[in-house]
Amino acid sequence: MLVLREKMINRLKKYGIALLSTALMLVLADTASAQQWTRKSSLEFGIMAGGSNYAGDLTDKYFETQGIHPNGGLIVRYNPVQRFSFHVGVNYGKLSGYDSWYSRDERRSNRNLHFESDLWDFHAAFDLNLNTFEFGQKRGVVPYIFGGVSVFKYNPQAQFFYEPNSWQNLANDQSYETLEDRHEDWIELQPLGTEGQETTEYNDIKRYSLTQFAVPVGLGVKFKLNENWTFGIEYSTRITFTDYLDDVSGDYAELVFLEAQYTAMSKAMADRSPNENAAGVARGDESKRDLYNIFGITLTYRILKSGEVCPAFR
Repeated sequence: MLVLREKMINRLKKYGIALLSTALMLVLADTASAQQWTRKSSLEFGIMAGGSNYAGDLTDKYFETQGIHPNGGLIVRYNPVQRFSFHVGVNYGKLSGYDSWYSRDERRSNRNLHFESDLWDFHAAFDLNLNTFEFGQKRGVVPYIFGGVSVFKYNPQAQFFYEPNSWQNLANDQSYETLEDRHEDWIELQPLGTEGQETTEYNDIKRYSLTQFAVPVGLGVKFKLNENWTFGIEYSTRITFTDYLDDVSGDYAELVFLEAQYTAMSKAMADRSPNENAAGVARGDESKRDLYNIFGITLTYRILKSGEVCPAFR
């Protein structure tokens, strides 16, 4: 499954390059072949409602249905010509991943990690329409592909469960007992440096940022309902440049260093296995970057339009 995810990432990157090349060729072809054309621009405003999910170290599929959460947002689309358009939008949703989803996988059951995170996604994209219709048409169907840039904010958290008989609750270490009143609390993971980030012993591992860039690549279909209203279906993948959407990437750190630098909670959340993992054992796979998907339906209304008839080329 991890190999499949890596292939999907490489394929999506190739599609992004192909999208830009195809867009340029189609726009040039439309312009070069036109004898008389009508330029009409329009501005649309609308909403998006659907879902979001994540693919990374805590899933074994590119599209994990158990991790789908509601997602909604606003969209503004500018249509300068028939062949392409630009849109900006903001979406709010959630991401999650659980080792417990794969109870038959012994490695995941022993690792016993999970996370949940709110997600804010701000994006701008170029839409390439794969066919066109006359602006005078009241109805029509237009499939499209798109690519662009996103800025997203997230904050991975996990629920802490106090276990009196845990291996962490050693007779000669009373620090774990101080966490008893935090039982079932949701804990922010990034400040804990769970893989040794910015500790004296692991100072080469930098703390990851909770605001990141991504490359959205997707496709959709727009259905023109009448002169002003357009309904759409859209699916996109955000290719990120981080492996820490889930707070899981590299190896287990030496827990005594985590507790000394941060707190007993850092130690507890770093290794949630039934048995202690030795420092240096793989916790995640740092060679793979995480992804997230946003998909759903859109409904937009044309709020502004303009038109100008250009003279025929001679």
